[in-house]
Amino acid sequence: MNSKQTIFITSIFVACGLQLVSAQAVAQSDNDPAWSITPYIWASDTRLDLAFRDTDIGGTEIKFSDAISTIDAAFMLHAERGGKGNWSAFADLIYLKTSDTSERDLLTVDAQNKQTAIDVAVAYWPAGFGSRLNVFGGLRYSGFDDRYAFSRNDSPIAERRSSKDYYDALLGFRYRVDLTERWAFLTHADASFGDSEGTYLVRANFAYTVGRRQQNRIVFGYQYKEAEYRDSDLTTDFSIEGPMAGFNFRF
Repeated sequence: MNSKQTIFITSIFVACGLQLVSAQAVAQSDNDPAWSITPYIWASDTRLDLAFRDTDIGGTEIKFSDAISTIDAAFMLHAERGGKGNWSAFADLIYLKTSDTSERDLLTVDAQNKQTAIDVAVAYWPAGFGSRLNVFGGLRYSGFDDRYAFSRNDSPIAERRSSKDYYDALLGFRYRVDLTERWAFLTHADASFGDSEGTYLVRANFAYTVGRRQQNRIVFGYQYKEAEYRDSDLTTDFSIEGPMAGFNFRF
């Protein structure tokens, strides 16, 4: 597998590994306006299958422990705003930068990848904001920027750059099961279609309420995602899954 494919695979894996858990707004007795913000990490493994002009050219599996060393910078934020009534809105932002160096017999390839991922959606809560069920729809954006520098014996030879943007319509739902006063079970499922060949995500988390006013939550669980991207004649089909954990601030 060449360096470009390796960096592309790693960037997708890590981005999805940081891919945001939408923080379900908790039921509130007074139904006041509320913010919900969740930073977290997803320690996932990735399975990649590649096709060139619809012909299988192989695949690979990347473990979280192997990919984490390529991350230079990462920033992720999910924010949701709700209020009295049946509506809320949320936005997810992910920024990721990775780098890697590949030593060949004749060449050294230095690669840098940047990815920006943004989800923006509006959610409808049939029983009112903060209740158990909501459905949402919006836009999912994924942008990839790959840069490669080729050298021989520390002498530069050439540089290449590849960038690609994907815009998808996003649809999904979230459901909460209250287990005890402090424990809840959170589920999330969504799908998006458009410039990509389709993405599917399912998530199951436990949430434990903490804090003096019981406004914050420790969240942990499991997430699985499938996605397919086409860039010219190359199609990348991947599945990623693994445990996740985060902290949900609500105010």
